[in-house]
Amino acid sequence: MAVVLLSTDLAVQSRVEGAALSRGKQLRVAGSVAQVSEICAGAPAELVIVDLATCSSQVPDVVAQLRNRQSDSTEVIAFGPHVHEEKLAAAREAGCDLVLSRGQFFSQLDKLLSR
Repeated sequence: MAVVLLSTDLAVQSRVEGAALSRGKQLRVAGSVAQVSEICAGAPAELVIVDLATCSSQVPDVVAQLRNRQSDSTEVIAFGPHVHEEKLAAAREAGCDLVLSRGQFFSQLDKLLSR
């Protein structure tokens, strides 16, 4: 099972890819909600990571689609700048399993991918 990252930020993609590879995880990168749906339609994801800088307004759609298509074991983690409190709160309300500030996410990335 793969890890799916929804982000258009190349620096984020690079950091997550490096951490995923070091943990033996396959990483699939999506630049849109539609791409996440396409990726997950082919094979279930164990973890979907949502960069709120890419699609904060679409987080409810991402979570709803994953919950409808995937098993309950798919974990959804969202992260964004700590100063964007409204976006972080909206991600929590949308049903993300874990919502972190950007700094928290990157400091815990190895641990998150090891679960």
